[in-house]
Amino acid sequence: MALHVALLVETEFLRLVLRQLLRRSIGAEVVAEAATPAQALAFPPIGALVADVEACLADPSGFTALCQKHPGRIVLIGQGEMVAAPGLNIPASVIRVPMGGKGGAQDLAVLTAGLAEALRPLLASATTPKADPAPPAVAPSAPRGGRVLRPALILVAASTGGPEALQEMLAALRPPPCPLVIALHIPAEHCAGLVRHLAGATGHAVTLGTAGRLPAAGVVLLQGGMDHQVVMRGDGLWLREAAAANSVFHPNGDVLLGSGAALDCAVVGVILTGMGSDGRAGALALAARGRPVLAQTPASCAVAGMPAASIAAGAVREVASPSGIAARLNDWFALPALR
Repeated sequence: MALHVALLVETEFLRLVLRQLLRRSIGAEVVAEAATPAQALAFPPIGALVADVEACLADPSGFTALCQKHPGRIVLIGQGEMVAAPGLNIPASVIRVPMGGKGGAQDLAVLTAGLAEALRPLLASATTPKADPAPPAVAPSAPRGGRVLRPALILVAASTGGPEALQEMLAALRPPPCPLVIALHIPAEHCAGLVRHLAGATGHAVTLGTAGRLPAAGVVLLQGGMDHQVVMRGDGLWLREAAAANSVFHPNGDVLLGSGAALDCAVVGVILTGMGSDGRAGALALAARGRPVLAQTPASCAVAGMPAASIAAGAVREVASPSGIAARLNDWFALPALR
């Protein structure tokens, strides 16, 4: 069983490095990510927490609370002497791993060796906690059916593992004949970099989703760190800021998908990989209106909680890999439009 690791890291670049390093070189699986100690405190039991010292220094009391919640499971990383972190009250159970300081491949080698040594006892443990108490990943007994029309709006919810799943889905997707809006659990400061990456990797027009009128077609909008909802006005679809959801997850998938259920147009919901059950309530609201919901196969997820919750609730019409979801959407793009 792979060791389930959570990341507490401010920068998306370092997160990407750690995801690849932990999976390929150490055999651990990243199941949750946060940019602040306060966000990390919402994590369920985990096998290990790899924390960047810079993120912890911004909230010493939050770091102390994390040490109390996950004793013996925290690995603190930092450049050179920063890992000593004199501004933090570091228990003896916290393992410190320097990242080097000379840059490039040498730093990566130092970090890889240090993390492998720090995580070895936890990797050997036979009692690794489960990352997510999600419902069983089983198909609903009565899959949602009904007529499908050409999508007028596609709403996507994703969390842990979302950037990779989105890249796979968008790379296989033809230019959509409608707006595609994504609620990805990611801090606002990391959105611009991901927008550029997805645009370059997939060839789609990807932009930051902010309040305003939605483009008619062909544009993918990634929400910028806060909750939004889609509303319909006489002159088209608009994205507007919503009151913050009562959830630790933002942008919130239930808010976004739930707003789609109130629209009189052909809305499609998509639930991708992620921890927890965000998107389930929104998916149920869409299904109740006869709107199709697609979910990622739990086996292909970094963390299966979100799609598994919607599947178990009976809200999902079809289950597929991210590229399979794109293939189904491509089929629907050729259908008649709602008149």
